[in-house]
Amino acid sequence: MINPQSSWRERMAFLFQNSKIVIGIEILIVITFQLLHVFRVIPTAAIFLVLLGWFSLWLRKNTWRSVGLSRPVNWLSTIGISISLAIIFQVISIWVIVPTLEKITNTPLDLRQFEVLRSNTSLFVVSIIASWTYAAFIEEMAYRGYLLNRFKDLLGVGQFGWILATIITSVLFGLSHTYQGISGVVDTFLAACMMAGVYFIGKRNLWLPIIVHGVKDTIGFTLIFLGLYP
Repeated sequence: MINPQSSWRERMAFLFQNSKIVIGIEILIVITFQLLHVFRVIPTAAIFLVLLGWFSLWLRKNTWRSVGLSRPVNWLSTIGISISLAIIFQVISIWVIVPTLEKITNTPLDLRQFEVLRSNTSLFVVSIIASWTYAAFIEEMAYRGYLLNRFKDLLGVGQFGWILATIITSVLFGLSHTYQGISGVVDTFLAACMMAGVYFIGKRNLWLPIIVHGVKDTIGFTLIFLGLYP
């Protein structure tokens, strides 16, 4: 219970940590901005989610370290595992998952907006930088760091709560890529599930999915730049 003599920060921290209603309202705000992004009312949702996450953690008297943005036990092992997982997933995605989805949905993966990267060194460099800053770092903080943990708070702390939270946040992440068509949305959903799994494998350390995300996107952009993307 809240101590009547508690400071307003302590009261807010208690509410944000324990009130399902407060957590539910917070998630509704998140979903609203996510839908605004899906319908292209706003250009991006991830940056907003990170800012909201920062404020949310501050109100809980926590930091990003509490959701995994902390130094890994072994950097070399983390980087090696991340690179291996990213290569494996990208190979499976490009040559198995996407072709299968295209046959099932009869809709090709829409990557037309990236065609300008082909043989364009300047745009390629910018894309690589963006893939590591916005896509890898900000999106992983937003979806795996912030959202996954907030949905877990709402759904419960057990294994089922984590599984359901993973599915919901992965759906939201997939929907943020509607410009790639239904095949792209499903492929991105599967990638999000994979990165959530990586988050758990790393004992909820964000650096593992951040590096996996960055390497995966780097491989994709490099193949497009070289004209080798199937």
